[in-house]
Amino acid sequence: MNQRNDTTSVREGDVIEFTLRGERRTAEVMLLSDDDQVLLDLFDGDRPAFGRLSTLADVAVFRPDAELVTAA
Repeated sequence: MNQRNDTTSVREGDVIEFTLRGERRTAEVMLLSDDDQVLLDLFDGDRPAFGRLSTLADVAVFRPDAELVTAA
């Protein structure tokens, strides 16, 4: 599992951990636009969230290693 700490490497399908308004959250990136807009599927059961990637603090990106991923 790869982990990065910058928002420039975020891709659709990544799992990210971030701080927003002092609260630590985890989500999957569903959609990412060219103008910094992101649609997130929050893992806490809330509905999807939409906003700017630049507003998130302390972003950690988790992405599986390519050689460990298989598709059926």
